[in-house]
Amino acid sequence: MSTLLNGNANLSADMAIRFEKAFGIKADTLLRMQTAYELAQAREHEQDIKVEKLAKAA
Repeated sequence: MSTLLNGNANLSADMAIRFEKAFGIKADTLLRMQTAYELAQAREHEQDIKVEKLAKAA
């Protein structure tokens, strides 16, 4: 848990359920927050992500 709280690990579904049981915060809320954080981190280097567009199917 210390690695999670220190920002050195991501929140897993299992850990979210444990937090829900311990603190009463819904696991799905915690996981949405984790996903939003991860997306924000990815957006910081979005310009480095190179992807070719695929052609539309006929």
